[in-house]
Amino acid sequence: MSVTAFVAYVHVMAILAFAMLLSAEFFLCNEHLQPGHVLLLGHVDLAFLCAAATVLVSGGASVLVVGRSPWHYLSSPLFWAKFATFFVLLVVSIYPTLRFVAWRRGLVAGRDRITSGREIRRVRRVIAVELALLALIPLFSSMLARDVVPGS
Repeated sequence: MSVTAFVAYVHVMAILAFAMLLSAEFFLCNEHLQPGHVLLLGHVDLAFLCAAATVLVSGGASVLVVGRSPWHYLSSPLFWAKFATFFVLLVVSIYPTLRFVAWRRGLVAGRDRITSGREIRRVRRVIAVELALLALIPLFSSMLARDVVPGS
């Protein structure tokens, strides 16, 4: 297997893991949240962070080392739209992560009620926004791969 194919494979698998883990967070964070789910959310969120790092590293390798010339990507507004969307998604993901940590601390402290239904719904809505942002990234990627010029 060539280096190019391997890096592309790692990138795609990391993106799939990223999407799957974000979906898992969405489904675990619901009105029936139990202490075991809170602990699991912490583990899923950590794996989500690892997948995000792998997406960034393998994507960077694709741009700088094994893909088309770096200039092809760096001069494209679609590349920057894709990168900006991913960056915004990561920034938005900070809120759920902080809530998961706080909920876990509540469990460790022995609190019976770790959060309210309202807070769970708020976190779930933020994760839904993350999923919507994630849905834009493949659109930008496919347009970039086909050299589609925005606005034409």
